[in-house]
Amino acid sequence: MSVHKIKKGPYYYADFYDFNGVRRRISLQTENKQVALLKYQEFIRRRNAVKERFPINITWQAFKAKLLYHMSVERSRNTVTHTKLAIRYLEEIKKPRYLQDVTPELVQKYKEHLLTKEIGKNHINRLVQCIKTAMRIGEKWKYVPKQDWSLVSELRVPRGRVVFHTPEEIDKLLKACPNDTWQIVVLLGADAGLRRGEIMNLRWEDVDFANNQLYIAPNKTEYYRFVPMTESLRNALQRAKIGAESEFVVDFGRTRNIDSLTARYHKIAKAAGVDSFLHKLRHTFASQLVQNGVELYTVCKLLGHRTIQMTEIYAHLAPAHLHKAVMNLPKRGMTLVGVEEKTVCEDNKACKQIGLDFGDLMKK
Repeated sequence: MSVHKIKKGPYYYADFYDFNGVRRRISLQTENKQVALLKYQEFIRRRNAVKERFPINITWQAFKAKLLYHMSVERSRNTVTHTKLAIRYLEEIKKPRYLQDVTPELVQKYKEHLLTKEIGKNHINRLVQCIKTAMRIGEKWKYVPKQDWSLVSELRVPRGRVVFHTPEEIDKLLKACPNDTWQIVVLLGADAGLRRGEIMNLRWEDVDFANNQLYIAPNKTEYYRFVPMTESLRNALQRAKIGAESEFVVDFGRTRNIDSLTARYHKIAKAAGVDSFLHKLRHTFASQLVQNGVELYTVCKLLGHRTIQMTEIYAHLAPAHLHKAVMNLPKRGMTLVGVEEKTVCEDNKACKQIGLDFGDLMKK
């Protein structure tokens, strides 16, 4: 229902139905229609909050403080950092007063604001996703009613080229490692396909020498998996197991920062003269499997991907395997149909008459 005036006075009024279904009328105490509309919207918002038992005035600052504390306990440090950055960019265009002020329309404007900055599309998608995740957490806590966040779509990003190492480059990286621990880091990525967080969190209790496999606990996804060990990886782990004092396989003492792991690995790659980063080792593991004819479904399970669509970025690395599959199709007699048609029409008077009629028609 919209706002309207009545003959008895200059103020705008609005009609609504109470919780018992009875029609009521309320004075908005203003002669300005725009102000009346804003008052009416606020009135409806408060009524809906009472009806759904949502808090009416949850401030943005209070929610932000609770959200960041919750994420520091439940989520990774990297996720907390991205969430803080996403909130900072959001407050640049409009600092919400209440949590209810954050709507899909505002997040859409937020995405357009990020496009004006020197930020990659992948990074923009992640920042937008951080805000949407934060609001979904607020909805889960019953602070605000649910909203349709699918209205804010992701930016289309072309799929990048997969880069991976050759066996010779892996040998160079292993030789440049200062100790056995760093060799294990390289092998866990190149021979087992572990993410850097999985490398840091791998414990000795997860190494099953009896069954020759690694148990990878849930980290980025909610699913655990088992990965068989290659001979090189198994030998390296057996050597490191002797005299190991830490519960973690990759032991750097008290410094267990995932970002420092990345920075120190870059120094090793530079010393080896190889253009590398930690996730490139994981790409190497998947790429070598696909090039050796392993099915994408099996690679998907070994990598711990939730869907096989995520593994399809490696599909182009198996051209010989796909070519061989197509060549297994039965051969067809391509000229057989044409021969039959010619034989039938030579003795058929109706076919000849149709040909003559069609020729006469083309002359006209």
